[in-house]
Amino acid sequence: MKSHFIKSLASVGALTAVAVLAGCAAITPATPEATVQKRAQERVNLMQAREFTKAYAYLTPSYRALNDADSYSKSFGSGASWVEPKVDQVKCPDSDRCLVSVTVGVQVVAPGFGTKPLPSTMWETWVLENGQWWFHKYN
Repeated sequence: MKSHFIKSLASVGALTAVAVLAGCAAITPATPEATVQKRAQERVNLMQAREFTKAYAYLTPSYRALNDADSYSKSFGSGASWVEPKVDQVKCPDSDRCLVSVTVGVQVVAPGFGTKPLPSTMWETWVLENGQWWFHKYN
């Protein structure tokens, strides 16, 4: 009886160790490309929703130090909107800089443009500052 209990306890201990090690493997840090892909997609989704104040939070701290959220929001007109933006590709040529390709349909609200969004591809630059990835907007 005693030996059966010890064997059962040893089996439970081994299973617990395997589960803990598997959990640790799942917590591996994301690559810069994966982190930027996620943040860039979050930002373009906010841009599509015209939530410019929330999208402002993804801009570099240096940009935000010189430009307030209200001014940033007002820099976008109402003549066009984004349709189905998608981050297609992220390349990080440097440890602190990534280039992001975004495809988006641009719906222009003006005579002569019709109702079909115009396909467009944009390239964005994302930079690592203070341990976080930020969208770098050129002034």
